[in-house]
This record gives sequence, structure tokens and C-alpha cells, in this order.
Amino acid sequence: MVYLVDDDEDDISLVREAFLTHSYKGPVDTAENGMVLLAKLQAHQSDPDVIVMDLNMPIKNGFDTLKEIKANPSLKDIPVIILTASTSKNDEVLWFDLGCSDYYSKPMSLKDYVPLVNMVKRIVSKSSL
Repeated sequence: MVYLVDDDEDDISLVREAFLTHSYKGPVDTAENGMVLLAKLQAHQSDPDVIVMDLNMPIKNGFDTLKEIKANPSLKDIPVIILTASTSKNDEVLWFDLGCSDYYSKPMSLKDYVPLVNMVKRIVSKSSL
């Protein structure tokens, strides 16, 4: 299972469409901010294979959510891919320092999401071994 965390419905729709178009067969659940994600993670019996998360969200942003995930012993091993519009090298260093597995710059079109879908597929296939 993949959690897609983003407050922008257009971005969520685009990523979902990319997953469908490029043969990702697993379930995709969504959360509109970090607070909703953390509540869903606490409520589920099993962890997702990967979390794809935006950074700039209301209520609880991606930075704070990533910190909480990586500080929680039962969640810290979940791979987190940051989905961002930022191109700052300082941000990139911070994301990895906080424990993200990878990041992907938000593309403008559906076909530009193919590398993200492939990244998720690789992580999911490794976690199911």
C-alpha cells in the first residue's frame, strides 16, 4: 500500500492517474496533511510500503510529519519519498538528514510522473521480499 499525502487535489489526481497508467497495482490511500496521515497510520494494523508526501501542507507540514514518523520506533522504517516543488540543495540535505528515502520534484504533466511510479514500484517490490 502507498500513502499519498498532499493537500492539492490536482496533484493527488495526477499521481493516482500516473499509478494507474503505469501499472501500479497496489492500493493507494490519501491524506490531505500530516496530521491525517499520522492518525491513519496509528489506526491501521499494518504499515504502508511507502509514503509519498508533499512538504507544504496546512495543519501539519511534511517536515514535521517526517520528523514524527522517523522518531516513532514502529514507523521509522517506512520509506518516505518527498514530493516537492523545491529545488533548494539546502532542503535536499535537510530531507535526507530527517530520514527521507528519496525525493521527486513535482512535474507538470502526467508522463513526467513515470520515474516516481517506478521509484515506488522498486520500494514496494523490495518490501515484499
